[in-house]
Amino acid sequence: MLEKFLSAAREEGLLPYGMELRMDDIVAESWEQTPGRRYPVYSAAKSFTASAVGMAVDEGKLSLEDPLERYFEPELNQAGGDTGKFWRQVTIRRLLTMTIPGLPFRPSGDDWLADCFSKMPDLEGGVCFSYSNLPAYLAGVAVERAVGENTVDYLERKLFRPLGIDHPTVQFCPKGHFYGATGMELTAHELGKLGQLYLNRGVWKGQRILSEAWCQEAVSCQADNREGGYGYFFWVRPDGGYTIRGKWGQRCYIFPEEQTVVSWVSHLPEKEDTDRQEELFQKLLVPEIRAARKKQ
Repeated sequence: MLEKFLSAAREEGLLPYGMELRMDDIVAESWEQTPGRRYPVYSAAKSFTASAVGMAVDEGKLSLEDPLERYFEPELNQAGGDTGKFWRQVTIRRLLTMTIPGLPFRPSGDDWLADCFSKMPDLEGGVCFSYSNLPAYLAGVAVERAVGENTVDYLERKLFRPLGIDHPTVQFCPKGHFYGATGMELTAHELGKLGQLYLNRGVWKGQRILSEAWCQEAVSCQADNREGGYGYFFWVRPDGGYTIRGKWGQRCYIFPEEQTVVSWVSHLPEKEDTDRQEELFQKLLVPEIRAARKKQ
């Protein structure tokens, strides 16, 4: 089923390093490199951070309506002034939906928490979608403080191990907190497992990992943007599906109606190349996916 897409992508120099298509099980796969080799998935890491938040919510250790002052009192006391006052009232939900306009793209310096809380957002922008790595970083640290263990250890115990993802490479800030926004390395197969978990509404091989309620809410449109919508660190598409995305061609497309997951990892630093790769995917592979399901 992948042949047309892969042939066109190869001809244009846009071939993924690894690609996998699942319809209940693995139906088709392609590996230009060693199948078990991991690659940076960049912002696809955010969807794993969202899952950590979801598990903490399911356990009753965190609420999306919690203000940040519940988890960052020392840092907010240090920030002080109008900036600290603003951040105290920001909820976990606003982090997950990226509805804090005017933030820089990434944290910096030796103390990322202090750096985040020194930034005064664009208050005139209101509550609207604005992409940044800061919300995912803060959400990951909030989970750490809510559950009482490093977020990576929490993910290892509650998500990675059950999914069979063996100690993925992750990035930490200078103070040792999980970055949560990027810095993770995975195979296309491993990336697809998270997509399949959400397609299964939180169940993996008979084991419930996330609640059905969380999985439905996380991939529903919570904030509008120019590409359709945004859930809780998931991109929501107009066709009713949702996507886990990282820059330079890291993708996991979930098609609920067709019960299909397609994941791939690439290295395409030019935006026009990633756009063209997705264009070929939509033109050549998506129609085949939909036609195959109609035949069943």
